[in-house]
Amino acid sequence: MTPDLTLRDLNKWAAMETERLRAGLAPHAASQPAFVLAQAAKLTEEVGELHAEILGHAGYQRRSKGADFTAESMGAELADVMICVATLASSHGIDLGAAVAVKIKEIETRHRD
Repeated sequence: MTPDLTLRDLNKWAAMETERLRAGLAPHAASQPAFVLAQAAKLTEEVGELHAEILGHAGYQRRSKGADFTAESMGAELADVMICVATLASSHGIDLGAAVAVKIKEIETRHRD
Protein backbone atom coordinates (compact mmCIF):
# COMPACT_ATOMS: atom_id res chain seq x y z
CA MET A 1 0.00 0.00 0.00
CA THR A 2 1.28 3.46 -0.85
CA PRO A 3 1.43 6.12 1.84
CA ASP A 4 -1.21 8.82 1.93
CA LEU A 5 -0.46 11.95 -0.02
CA THR A 6 -0.19 15.23 1.81
CA LEU A 7 -1.75 18.40 0.42
CA ARG A 8 1.81 19.55 -0.27
CA ASP A 9 2.35 16.42 -2.39
CA LEU A 10 -0.94 17.06 -4.18
CA ASN A 11 0.04 20.70 -4.84
CA LYS A 12 3.37 19.60 -6.27
CA TRP A 13 1.76 16.98 -8.50
CA ALA A 14 -0.95 19.41 -9.63
CA ALA A 15 1.68 21.98 -10.67
CA MET A 16 3.38 19.37 -12.87
CA GLU A 17 0.03 18.16 -14.21
CA THR A 18 -1.04 21.72 -15.03
CA GLU A 19 2.09 22.23 -17.10
CA ARG A 20 1.65 18.84 -18.82
CA LEU A 21 -1.96 19.65 -19.68
CA ARG A 22 -1.11 23.10 -21.00
CA ALA A 23 1.74 21.73 -23.13
CA GLY A 24 -0.72 19.48 -24.96
CA LEU A 25 -3.10 22.29 -25.86
CA ALA A 26 -3.16 24.72 -28.74
CA PRO A 27 -1.73 28.13 -27.75
CA HIS A 28 -5.14 29.83 -27.50
CA ALA A 29 -6.47 26.99 -25.31
CA ALA A 30 -3.38 27.03 -23.07
CA SER A 31 -3.81 30.71 -22.18
CA GLN A 32 -4.69 31.39 -18.55
CA PRO A 33 -8.36 32.32 -19.07
CA ALA A 34 -9.08 29.46 -21.50
CA PHE A 35 -7.24 26.88 -19.39
CA VAL A 36 -9.01 27.94 -16.20
CA LEU A 37 -12.41 27.82 -17.90
CA ALA A 38 -11.64 24.33 -19.25
CA GLN A 39 -10.55 23.15 -15.80
CA ALA A 40 -13.69 24.65 -14.23
CA ALA A 41 -15.79 22.75 -16.78
CA LYS A 42 -13.85 19.58 -15.94
CA LEU A 43 -14.52 20.14 -12.24
CA THR A 44 -18.24 20.50 -12.98
CA GLU A 45 -18.15 17.21 -14.89
CA GLU A 46 -16.39 15.43 -12.04
CA VAL A 47 -18.80 16.83 -9.43
CA GLY A 48 -21.66 15.53 -11.59
CA GLU A 49 -20.08 12.07 -11.61
CA LEU A 50 -19.66 12.25 -7.83
CA HIS A 51 -23.30 13.27 -7.53
CA ALA A 52 -24.36 10.21 -9.56
CA GLU A 53 -22.22 8.06 -7.28
CA ILE A 54 -23.86 9.54 -4.17
CA LEU A 55 -27.30 8.92 -5.68
CA GLY A 56 -26.28 5.34 -6.43
CA HIS A 57 -25.12 4.74 -2.87
CA ALA A 58 -28.41 6.13 -1.57
CA GLY A 59 -30.39 3.87 -3.90
CA TYR A 60 -31.72 6.72 -6.04
CA GLN A 61 -29.80 5.85 -9.22
CA ARG A 62 -31.56 3.78 -11.88
CA ARG A 63 -30.53 0.12 -11.92
CA SER A 64 -30.30 0.36 -15.71
CA LYS A 65 -27.16 2.46 -15.24
CA GLY A 66 -25.45 -0.87 -14.54
CA ALA A 67 -22.89 0.63 -12.19
CA ASP A 68 -21.68 -0.93 -8.97
CA PHE A 69 -21.68 1.72 -6.28
CA THR A 70 -18.93 0.84 -3.83
CA ALA A 71 -16.73 2.68 -1.38
CA GLU A 72 -13.92 2.32 -3.92
CA SER A 73 -15.97 3.84 -6.75
CA MET A 74 -17.01 6.75 -4.53
CA GLY A 75 -13.39 7.20 -3.46
CA ALA A 76 -12.35 7.37 -7.12
CA GLU A 77 -14.94 10.08 -7.82
CA LEU A 78 -13.89 12.06 -4.74
CA ALA A 79 -10.28 11.77 -5.90
CA ASP A 80 -11.22 13.09 -9.36
CA VAL A 81 -12.85 16.13 -7.74
CA MET A 82 -9.81 16.74 -5.52
CA ILE A 83 -7.46 16.49 -8.51
CA CYS A 84 -9.52 19.02 -10.45
CA VAL A 85 -9.58 21.36 -7.45
CA ALA A 86 -5.81 21.01 -7.05
CA THR A 87 -5.25 21.74 -10.75
CA LEU A 88 -7.40 24.86 -10.53
CA ALA A 89 -5.53 25.98 -7.42
CA SER A 90 -2.21 25.40 -9.15
CA SER A 91 -3.26 27.35 -12.23
CA HIS A 92 -3.86 30.35 -9.93
CA GLY A 93 -0.72 29.88 -7.84
CA ILE A 94 -2.78 29.00 -4.77
CA ASP A 95 -1.28 26.88 -2.00
CA LEU A 96 -4.19 24.55 -1.41
CA GLY A 97 -2.85 23.35 1.94
CA ALA A 98 -2.61 26.89 3.25
CA ALA A 99 -6.07 27.76 1.90
CA VAL A 100 -7.62 24.69 3.54
CA ALA A 101 -5.88 25.46 6.85
CA VAL A 102 -7.25 29.01 6.84
CA LYS A 103 -10.75 27.77 6.01
CA ILE A 104 -10.66 25.14 8.79
CA LYS A 105 -9.59 27.81 11.26
CA GLU A 106 -12.50 30.04 10.13
CA ILE A 107 -14.97 27.15 10.57
CA GLU A 108 -13.61 26.29 14.00
CA THR A 109 -13.82 29.94 15.06
CA ARG A 110 -17.46 30.12 13.94
CA HIS A 111 -18.35 27.04 15.97
CA ARG A 112 -16.71 28.41 19.10
CA ASP A 113 -18.79 31.60 18.98
